Amino acid sequence: MNNQQRNELCHCGSGKKYKNCCMRKDEAQAQLSKQTYDVRRVIGPKTTPYMFWKNWSAACGRNEYGLVHDMLLQGGEIAEKFSTTEDFYMNINEIGIPYEARWNLDKIKIDGSKCYMLCHRTDSEDKNADVICSMMSLQQTEVGLRVANIQRAICKPTADFALSFDIFGLHSAEGDYIKKVQSGWKRPDLTDEATRFVAPAE
Repeated sequence: MNNQQRNELCHCGSGKKYKNCCMRKDEAQAQLSKQTYDVRRVIGPKTTPYMFWKNWSAACGRNEYGLVHDMLLQGGEIAEKFSTTEDFYMNINEIGIPYEARWNLDKIKIDGSKCYMLCHRTDSEDKNADVICSMMSLQQTEVGLRVANIQRAICKPTADFALSFDIFGLHSAEGDYIKKVQSGWKRPDLTDEATRFVAPAE
């Protein structure tokens, strides 16, 4: 256990203060050493997208970022950029993963072996607060789903705002429908003319 103080010279001999040198790496190693679950026992080939989300959220809630790192797709954008668990943990905020209890899973889209999860959070109960959205892109592999990439967007809660995959450039029928409604289109079967009762001719 490293008990070095923040302002002491770093134990690695760099001549820098510990807080400006190895402190974050040591904290990452200490945190990652607490991992108790093997990803193969948590995520399997038959794990559904929804259960993947539940297990992902649970691992984040336990701060088991080693396990979260194991849920990444090898060769995917995040795993390529942060190849070690230490790098991943130390850059967790930069990656922008949905990992807090305030995140809600809103929509799941499956396209062949690919899966997309759309989730959001609000930072306050203020209805005018920005809506923070994330889209997780997953790939089905022989060992189960793995996260290839995560994109984040900050949206203004305007009157016509609707949470959809189109925010991230992923086409969806829902997005097409939302655009039609926002342009003034109404379902014919819901208009007054369509639902008006007409008495039968005598």
